[in-house]
Amino acid sequence: MRFVQLLAFLLLTASTTYAQSVVRGPYLQTPTDESIIVMWRTDLLTATSLWYGSHPDSLTLHSTLQNSVRDHTVIITGMEPYTTYYYAVGDGGNVLAGGDLQHRFRTHPLPGEEQPVRVWAIGDFGKGNAGQIAVKQSYLDHPGGEDTDVWIWLGDNAYDDGTDNEYQSKVFGLTGFSDVFSWLPFYPSPGNHDYNEVWSESTLFGIPYSNIPLENHEGPYFDIVDVPEQAEAGGFPSQLEVYYSFDHGNTHFLSLNSEVYDFLNTSDGINQMKAWIEQDLDQNDKLWTVAYFHQPPYSKGSHDSDDFFELVMKAMRERVLPLLEQYDIDLVVCGHSHVFERSHLIHGHYGSSGSWDPATMLKDGDGGNFDAGNAYIKDDLTTTPDGTVYVVCGNSGSGNTDGTMDHPVMVTNSNGPGVYGSFYMDIYRNRLDGHYLLSNGTIGDSFTILKKNLSLSTITDTTICAGDMANRTVLRNGGSDDVVFHWWPTGGDQQTAQLSPDQTTTYTVTATDQLTGQVDSTTFTITVLPTPDATISFNGDSLLVAPGQTYQWYLDGVEMVGATQPFVENPAPGTWTVVVGSGPCSIVSDPFFLGTTGLSKITDPGFTVFPNPTDGLISVMVNGPTEGRMLHLLDQAGRLVRHTPVNGQRVELDISALAIGTYQLMLLHPNGERRTTTVVKE
Repeated sequence: MRFVQLLAFLLLTASTTYAQSVVRGPYLQTPTDESIIVMWRTDLLTATSLWYGSHPDSLTLHSTLQNSVRDHTVIITGMEPYTTYYYAVGDGGNVLAGGDLQHRFRTHPLPGEEQPVRVWAIGDFGKGNAGQIAVKQSYLDHPGGEDTDVWIWLGDNAYDDGTDNEYQSKVFGLTGFSDVFSWLPFYPSPGNHDYNEVWSESTLFGIPYSNIPLENHEGPYFDIVDVPEQAEAGGFPSQLEVYYSFDHGNTHFLSLNSEVYDFLNTSDGINQMKAWIEQDLDQNDKLWTVAYFHQPPYSKGSHDSDDFFELVMKAMRERVLPLLEQYDIDLVVCGHSHVFERSHLIHGHYGSSGSWDPATMLKDGDGGNFDAGNAYIKDDLTTTPDGTVYVVCGNSGSGNTDGTMDHPVMVTNSNGPGVYGSFYMDIYRNRLDGHYLLSNGTIGDSFTILKKNLSLSTITDTTICAGDMANRTVLRNGGSDDVVFHWWPTGGDQQTAQLSPDQTTTYTVTATDQLTGQVDSTTFTITVLPTPDATISFNGDSLLVAPGQTYQWYLDGVEMVGATQPFVENPAPGTWTVVVGSGPCSIVSDPFFLGTTGLSKITDPGFTVFPNPTDGLISVMVNGPTEGRMLHLLDQAGRLVRHTPVNGQRVELDISALAIGTYQLMLLHPNGERRTTTVVKE
């Protein structure tokens, strides 16, 4: 039976035989490159089962907990990075939800891997109204919506108080909105409305913004979410669900909590969060860094950051922003003010709007429009203050007609009756594109940040011999997909060049990122050494070759032991070659055939042969030293037919297998001298 048929059967059985059903989710938390958390709620107490695999018809992996709960949590580990899996959930033996294309998840890419990342952000959305549904639907209908990687919540996720019932009716159970939970993990941040219930559960009298330890923050928000407090997905462990961080590919995210402010103004909570931020950003090595939290530092919408009672907004601006900007954070996204606003690229504005000084705080006032040639451009260093873009998107379900909408740091804004929207980002390599998408499907704002992060690796100098070729490849880090290379003086335009200079040459490789205009180069030298001359000549007594540094002579392809001089005295007949070296360069000579005519005779060969003639075994008595000497037996054509080292005064050679005829027996001295005599085989 196909698995999908089995699922249908089990679903039917569950609905007719059992009363339990899934009333919340399933939903996804804390994905990493090899794990994820799946959570759901049933109407009755049941066991916990999860099936998963590479296809809805092949959910071959299974996990079951024999518990009895309504709120179920399963942690899956050991998966492949950047891979899509499908799943189903149940009560032990019965599938209650899943087993289809909508119940899926994709693991993160490996840390630092440059995969495209789509990020969707919604703020102040949990109204349970038509605007909230329209915002979600407009996003899913928009290109790329179905391929989202990161879904961030900007706070005030369930109105009015963040109760469990409000999360159920206005978020997880809202028809037209809840269909995304089965396949899109969310990374939440709480808002003041979520904290209404947190305060009532976390303090004796329910006083908002009490100075209670962050470890004691509790309530429905914290019961619902299961975020990476132990740095399971990258970052630095916060040990808390109050705030946390994670990585996706080459982007680092910080989910901060503006509600740690306290009215007693002790700064205990903010200071604790700041200490963690510093630890987190100290270890961050990702190209892009994005922070998000609820109450924005700048707004002139339904909340005015200049109002004296907006103490939380003021505290985040004055106490947290300087630390984030110390690390040259790229983007800060917030909600709270029920409008959309987007700033210029700015740095150093920590006071009221009246203290705005564009001469010192505005890094780029051209608007950031890529198509108009005005994209914001930063370097990849956290130590240089290139500026940050601030986004307010608090109208993903909450509309607003109030506010002057004229904060001087803002490039654009959007509000009004029935005006709802969300914010999304596309991040790939050294480019980040941000877009404000209205609920009617139109784009209300777009901007681009580019990073100059191109660098070329060093190419080491090398040495070649004249006439040889060197393949050299320049490796690059960073940059866009549109990088152009130029090799000088060759004029090549690829990453690899085949270089064959006829003299020592210094080369320069230049890479230009067409996206940012950044140029980087590297220089190296190829030293060319001359090839030695290996032409053999014969002067009547010796073979000679032009001077080099090293020599090795061969007779009929056999290495002549000890023949390492630029000459061979009294050479035997045959075909000679020599390898002449000069530094790392060497060359093999053309063969030189030496016949018997013209060779000088040596009357005293320095050894005695007996019996001679012979039909088999001969003995050779060597006169004088024997160390390093060799005996070679050559036929009438000068071919080597026997050879042996001289290991003593007497050496025996068995020539019984040789043809009848006359042979030359040669004694080779270490200095290249050859002495010969005739041996007759009967």
